[in-house]
Amino acid sequence: MTLAEATAGASGRLKTLIIGGGIAGMALAALLNRWGERPVIVERSKPSQSAGYNLAIYPVGGRIMHGLGLFPQFVQSSVVARRYQLCNGVGEQIQEWDLGPLFDMYGPIVGLRRSELIALLASKIDPGQVLYEATVSSISHLDGAAYVTFNDGSVGRFDLVVGADGIHSSVRELILPPEKIHEFDTQWGCLVSWVPSALLPAETMREYWGAGFLIGMYGVKGEIGVVVAGPRAKIEQDRAGFFAYIREHLSDRTATTVLDTVERDPDPFFWKLMDVRVDEWTQDRVVLLGDAGDAFLPTAGVGASMAMLSAAALADELSRTDAAHLPAALQLFQRRQQSKVVAAQENSRQLARLMMVQSPAMAWGREMLMHFYSPERALHDIVKVMDGIA
Repeated sequence: MTLAEATAGASGRLKTLIIGGGIAGMALAALLNRWGERPVIVERSKPSQSAGYNLAIYPVGGRIMHGLGLFPQFVQSSVVARRYQLCNGVGEQIQEWDLGPLFDMYGPIVGLRRSELIALLASKIDPGQVLYEATVSSISHLDGAAYVTFNDGSVGRFDLVVGADGIHSSVRELILPPEKIHEFDTQWGCLVSWVPSALLPAETMREYWGAGFLIGMYGVKGEIGVVVAGPRAKIEQDRAGFFAYIREHLSDRTATTVLDTVERDPDPFFWKLMDVRVDEWTQDRVVLLGDAGDAFLPTAGVGASMAMLSAAALADELSRTDAAHLPAALQLFQRRQQSKVVAAQENSRQLARLMMVQSPAMAWGREMLMHFYSPERALHDIVKVMDGIA
């Protein structure tokens, strides 16, 4: 069976193809299923290759789980983050913020594995709706439809094509010229791994901000997700020297254990800390969703949440259109959502500039500044993210 034949099962008022089976794509499919649509998802990876790093999900995204009937399972699979601790480059705590006051108004910020969130969303999707090891090589428009050429050479016809294939989106490259795609590269990278849950209370997030390095610890069920970040060239060219540099400055026993664990990990996930912003999300019957449109740095931990929010907004607009008027509905979605996403992305960029400091003098100045960054100010900034306006 060709991929065009396999995707012919897409049905409902709109024959929809979703390219990418990550959080954005799965969330959209689950939401559309709820309204009687039956989109088909094509995913380039194998079923067992979902990246297993940790995520923080803010209520701005997590609240869609209510409408899917998944909220109890979502919370049960997660760890509620109640406290954030900020330490300097030698391990001294300089701030601690209680996140509890946010929960009464908005709901919890939770930590869980990416693979677990995708599995929850997939529970609302028929397995037959997802085709793995499938990619797209071209998209064209003719007579009120989108024609998609798959990697096996077959061609499928759809009312709607959703590019939800992540920061390295092929759909983005197919529909937008290079001058409408803008990368923001911090020149930093991070190694992602896991440490035992006993190392830190489950409901506490902790970060160490040093000169030329950063360590983060974020709880999930049964483990703690950790990142060790620094200038990308140093990590790629002399990882042992980079770790030795951190140890020269940081005497905290917990942080040292994180370093030891990540250094022993034979295959830690390596993340280039960059993002992407595009001028337009839509072209005729194709729309970009999640990181395929505007991708996020992980500094504020809000990228997955904004992808879920965007999926809900797109599903809502699709519920109020038909195939004939679909391009107009996609423009309405872009006008409704893009400014919110760009504002949240800009917030993540600003935080990156604060976190990714290499000069010891600038790191000292940052530490002095953070001493005066009150819990009230911190909560105010987080509330803007909760409200979806960043």
